[in-house]
Amino acid sequence: MGGDDVTLYELSALISEPGSPRQPVHPDNPYQDVPPLLTVFIALQDILPGMGPTSFLPRSHTAATHAAYNDSVPARDELLQQSSSVAALLRSGDVALFDSRTMHCGGANDAVEGDTRVLLYLSFRNPRATEAIGNVGSMLPSIPSTTLRELRAKLSRGTTGTDPFDDAQEAESILRSLRLAAAQGDARSQLQLGTHYYLGEGGVGDVNPIEAVRWFERAADQGLAHAQFNLGFCYSVGMGVTEVDVERATELFLKAAEQGHPGAREAYDEARG
Repeated sequence: MGGDDVTLYELSALISEPGSPRQPVHPDNPYQDVPPLLTVFIALQDILPGMGPTSFLPRSHTAATHAAYNDSVPARDELLQQSSSVAALLRSGDVALFDSRTMHCGGANDAVEGDTRVLLYLSFRNPRATEAIGNVGSMLPSIPSTTLRELRAKLSRGTTGTDPFDDAQEAESILRSLRLAAAQGDARSQLQLGTHYYLGEGGVGDVNPIEAVRWFERAADQGLAHAQFNLGFCYSVGMGVTEVDVERATELFLKAAEQGHPGAREAYDEARG
């Protein structure tokens, strides 16, 4: 649909745990004549009915369906009940490819019969779509723009057990761009740079908890929940800081929890405990 010049826009994971409710039926983008994104779901395990597989509504990418969707929240649920749908019961390694305008929803993950469901997902931006996309991609500013053609070329150079992106020159360029974006105040780049220092990866050298805390602090100050959680952990164990500070850790865990960070509420309760 988009050709080899579509650009990687999203690379992330969708995770559903047992007890998770069904998502509301939705498209990933407001309606427009040309599909703005082409999305790929890759199953990382067999997806069984109790795990809440994604339901797709075929031929729901149209202006008429989107108009019905926009009527009201109850109308959206009626749309799911009244329309034919296909449940993506994927085997490990199977792929679902769909137009981002297509209506879909993740199903309820049964608390008893369900299990953790993980989908790797990629979205490619269609250069032929000229309207605003309507959602924000997760790619860091430090990651160079990559077309499908370039991605295929990189993968074709790889061999089993080898990361085709493990190129020292490219890694150095990415780190340089990441440092620049972080220094210019991009919170997600600051979080990523802090994580590199925390783990001693990404070309920064050995583990450096002091630098990790410095960058986590900057990102947390901008309200990034994951950075608040990471910084809270550092204060809770005294890593990269002068001493353990439970009060500061509790404050940070609470801020992250209020933004819906998974695990932050439990960490907050334990810190108070």
